[in-house]
Amino acid sequence: MARRIAIAILVSVWLTLVVGGATAYVTTRSVLLADLDSAIIARARALPELSGFTEAAPGVKDSTGDRYIIFNRLGQTSGRVPIRPDMTPRPAVLHAAFVTLDDGARVRSLTLRFTRRDEAEPVSIVYSGSAEHFDSVLTRLSVALIIFGIAAGAVAAIVAVGVARTTLKPLNRTASLVAEIDERGLDKRIDAESLPTELRPVAARLNKMLDRLQLAFEARKQFLTQAGHELRTPITALVTTIQVALRRPGSAKELIQTLEVCLSDSRMLAQLVTALLEQARSESVVHREEPQSFDAVQLLKQCADVADGLGLPRGITVIREFRASLPIVAEYGRLQAIVMNLLGNAVEYNRPEGNVILRAEMIESALELSVTDTGRGIASEDLSRVFEPFYRGSARRDHEASNKVHFGLGLHLVDSHVKALGGECRIESQINSGTVVRIRLRGVGMPNCVTQERI
Repeated sequence: MARRIAIAILVSVWLTLVVGGATAYVTTRSVLLADLDSAIIARARALPELSGFTEAAPGVKDSTGDRYIIFNRLGQTSGRVPIRPDMTPRPAVLHAAFVTLDDGARVRSLTLRFTRRDEAEPVSIVYSGSAEHFDSVLTRLSVALIIFGIAAGAVAAIVAVGVARTTLKPLNRTASLVAEIDERGLDKRIDAESLPTELRPVAARLNKMLDRLQLAFEARKQFLTQAGHELRTPITALVTTIQVALRRPGSAKELIQTLEVCLSDSRMLAQLVTALLEQARSESVVHREEPQSFDAVQLLKQCADVADGLGLPRGITVIREFRASLPIVAEYGRLQAIVMNLLGNAVEYNRPEGNVILRAEMIESALELSVTDTGRGIASEDLSRVFEPFYRGSARRDHEASNKVHFGLGLHLVDSHVKALGGECRIESQINSGTVVRIRLRGVGMPNCVTQERI
C-alpha cells in the first residue's frame, strides 16, 4: 500500500512538473517570439525605400545580420539596400517562419505588406532577422527547466516514500494488532487516537464490531457451559440409575420401575437435545429457508388450534384477534416457531380457566404480533434476563417444582428467530397480572394488502 501511495504522489507531482514546465516554456517562447517579430517589424518600417527619408529614426538600431527584399505589385524586386530607419505605417504580417540559411544560421523571416507614403500601390517585404538570441534564451530555459524538473522529481520521490511510510505506520500497527486478535484476545481494541483523522471512524467501527464479537463469543461460551450442565444432569441420573440396577438385581417389578425412571430421564434428555438443535438451527445460515409469500392468518389459526388443545385440560381459552387476511413475505418455519413457543409458554404458565390472547395486525408493512396471558407473571428483576438461554425466573422455577421440567430455551429461541427475521421482541409483565410479549417484523407486508373484519 505504501508503494501505491508513493507512486500516486510521484505521478501527481511529475505530471504537475511536466505540465508546469511545458506551460512555462511555451509562454516564454511566445513572449520572446513576439518581441523578435516586433523588433523585425520596427526595423522594416525604417527602410528608406518606403518613406524617402534618410535621417535615422530614434530608438531603431541597425543590425548587420538583417536581410530584406522589396517586391512591387507585379512581384518584381524594387529594392535591396542597407537598412535605414524611418517611421512608416505599421505593416500587415502575411507570413512568419524560421529559416535556416546555407551557412547554418537560423533567421526569423516575416512577409510584410506595406503601403508607401509616396505611392498608393502596396509593396511586400520579406524581412529576415537573426534568431541567435532567441534560440540562445530558449536553450538556456529548456536546460533550466529539465534540471529543475529532474531535481524536483527526485525530491518528490524521497518525500513521497517518506510520507507514505510515516502515514502508514499507525495503520501497519493496527493491522498487526488485528492479526493478533483471536478467541483468547477479543478484549484488545484499536487505539483510534494514534491513527490519522480520516481512519478514526474506521477504527471506531472496528472496535464496536469487536465489542459485539466479544459479547457474542462470551454468550456462546456461556451457552455451551450451561448446555453442558443441563445435559450432564439427566445423563448422570440415567447412568446412576442403571449402575444401581446392575449392582442390585431385583424383581421384575423393580426392573420395570428402573426402566421407567430411565425412560423419563431419556425423554428429558431427548427434549433438551431437540431444543439445542433448534436453537443452533435458528442461528445457522445453512438452515435458513427462503422467504415465501403466504397468508399469516392461516399460520396463526393453526398455531392457535394447537394451543387450544394444550390448554383444554386446564380450561384455558385462546382468543384470536386478527383480520381475515394478512398476506406477508417471510420465512414460514421461523414465524411458526415464534408463535408456537409464545403460545406454548402462555398456556403452560397460565392459571386454570385463564385466557391467552393472540393479536396480529399490519402497520406500514410491518407485522405486529402480541401474545397476552393471565398467568402468574414474571418478576421485574427477571425481565431483563428472560431471553438468555437456560434462564428460568423465580416464578417459573416455582411452577416447575410441581410440573414438568423446562430448559429455559423457549424465549431465547423466540428472540433468535425474531432477530434472524430482522425484527424486535419486547416483553412486559407483572406478578399475578399476566405477561405480554410483543413482536414487530418490519418489511414483511405485501403491497395492496386487503384488510377485512376481525375474526
